[in-house]
This record gives sequence, structure tokens and C-alpha cells, in this order.
Amino acid sequence: MNILSIQSHVVYGHVGHQASTFPLQRLGHEVWSLPTVLYSNHLAKPSFTGRKFGADFIDELLQGLRKLDLLGRLDAVLTGYLGDAPTVPMAIAALEAARAQKPEVVFACDPVMGDDGALYVSQALAEAIDKELVPRADILFPNIFELERLSGVKVTGLKDVRAAMQALRRKTRHALIVATGIPDEAHADVITSLALDDSGLWQAKAKRHPMRASGNGDCFAALFLGRYLGHRDLPTALGNAAEGMSVITGLTAATKADELKIVESQEIWAKPDFNATATRIE
Repeated sequence: MNILSIQSHVVYGHVGHQASTFPLQRLGHEVWSLPTVLYSNHLAKPSFTGRKFGADFIDELLQGLRKLDLLGRLDAVLTGYLGDAPTVPMAIAALEAARAQKPEVVFACDPVMGDDGALYVSQALAEAIDKELVPRADILFPNIFELERLSGVKVTGLKDVRAAMQALRRKTRHALIVATGIPDEAHADVITSLALDDSGLWQAKAKRHPMRASGNGDCFAALFLGRYLGHRDLPTALGNAAEGMSVITGLTAATKADELKIVESQEIWAKPDFNATATRIE
């Protein structure tokens, strides 16, 4: 399937496109990578160089695709870190142009805006994601901070996540909500992912591996979307994404690497794990 991915790009490391493009390709998809920023490395490191791209430049790239009548070939649009608020209308225009030719195009939105209790994008971009992208999404990938902010429901632990996901889903066109990075209060060595759609609430657990690399959310979204687009089997996609991330972070932690070991672990996470299936929560 053809996926237009609109998010960040780095020269070194595995965040944004460098955390998502290869997993999607390895799972059999064609990825059209449109960068919103180009940095030397992730901004969490001691220094970085590079810049955000203006909306005019992003629109210029999209116009190039339109001139070749390529947007009608898309099966999905994935958005991640968008840089600035004026990029949001550009992403929407591309999505609507694709859906005008193929209404079933899937919009998967990773509402990248913050983590650890704080925004790391502008207030204007956070509001644009909330008001413009979330209502159009078919799939949303919020972390705990983003889930709380977008839903308006305080999340202090696993017990609060269902209500927050339900509240967020009411703001969408019946989107599939996939909440990631949920700590399990009873088991510190376990990380939980939850997914909510019309079939109910699903849960996948995997071993937690403390490490210092960034890009987990970008990679998880790709691992999930890469499998879900092919068969729309939510329990299998969620279970394999959770287990795949555990494999990647496990090798990253074991080697004390500062970047995710996505490439080095591919022979494990790229194979379907028929035992890694999410379970329904009643």
C-alpha cells in the first residue's frame, strides 16, 4: 500500500521518518516521506543543527505530487511531528485531495505535541492538531500526555485510560484510538498498549526495557499501521506492535545504545508473531 508520511526527518538517529519509514517498508508498504523539519539529530541531544520547513515549501512539494496526479494512488496518510501550525492545513489539503479520488484513504494521526506533562510544540500547533486533525482521523496514536490533553480527562494510571479514550473518540469520526506507553502500576517491568474501536477495548502487554533512546511512539505507530492496513485485524496488529517494540527496546537497552536498534532487530519484529495477540477487556 502507498502511505504519505508527513513528519520530521533527522540525519542521525531513529526518530520521525527514521523510526517509521523502514518498519513500514519492511512490512511491505511504499512510503512517500515528506519532511516537516530537517535536523542533524533529535533535539533531546546536547546540540543540533537544521531547521523547520515553512508551509510554503511543504505545499510546493505537495503541488509536485498533484501535478503528477499521484495523490489518488494513496491508501493512507500518516502524520507525526509537524513543526508549526501552518503545516496543518497543508496536511489536510493532501488528505482531502487523496480522499476526493479514493474516499477510503486511511488517516493515521500521531498527535505529536508533548510528553512528560508538558508541551514541546507551540500552543498554536497543539490547538490545530486538536481542532483540525483529530476530528478527521481514522486512527490516533496519543501518548499519555496527549491523551489527557486531547480528551480533557485526567490520566493518573491504567484505571483512567478507558474513560479518556472514550472521551477522545467522541471528538472523532469513530476513530480507532491506540494509547501507548501506559505504565502498569502493579508491574513495573510491563508496558501496556490499549486500543479502542467499535469492537471494544483491547490490551497488549510487553516487557518494559528502560533505555534512553527516543522515537518509541513513531516506531510503534509504524509497526501497528504496517500490519493493520493489510488485514484490519486489531488484536493481531496491537499485539505484534507491542511485542515488536519490546524486541527493539530490549536490544537497545542491552547494547546501551543511544538510538533505537530498529535495523539490527528486524529479523525478529518483521516476522508475524501469532502468539502476540491483544486481549479484549470487558
